Amino acid sequence: MRPLTMVLLLALSGPPAAAQVFLGAEVGPDAFLKNDEVRLDTFSDEAFAWALSAQISSSTLYSVFDSTEGEKEIFKYLRSGIYRQELITLILISEKTAVPFSKLVPELAKEGSLRSVAKKYGGDLPMLFSEAGEIKAVADSEMRLFMDNLSVDNSAVAMQELAAISESSGVFTAEISTSIGKKP
Repeated sequence: MRPLTMVLLLALSGPPAAAQVFLGAEVGPDAFLKNDEVRLDTFSDEAFAWALSAQISSSTLYSVFDSTEGEKEIFKYLRSGIYRQELITLILISEKTAVPFSKLVPELAKEGSLRSVAKKYGGDLPMLFSEAGEIKAVADSEMRLFMDNLSVDNSAVAMQELAAISESSGVFTAEISTSIGKKP
């Protein structure tokens, strides 16, 4: 009985356990279990490029980028560090003033602000930025439709969202008006 009491007292005394150092690397019992939860990458530049190219007509994308693959051009500029709404604003400036997009990007870097680029080409920046924000909001909401990792369970939900988005976003699929922002 005495050895059992000693073992019990040693087990209940916790100072050796409290002296352990946690190194931050730990494996739990669930480390090797498969996680079936679908995680969407909502910040994917590629999905945004596809969603944005769906919002802007192909003739507009061709006239702005001089390419039939507008989504690749959008993705290229997003990866180079241009922000999403800034990119849409530059697309609007390029479309409305017939200045090539490839010329606007270096000017943005040289001028240092979008305001000075818009002013140089006679664009109203607050109006352009507001319009770009509306287009960006619709493209952001449609990004989910262009993600590769949607599960089969979510496909019905995605189709319902696609129907709702296409009903509400018909105004952005038309060509951008070219009369606004041009100098008389």
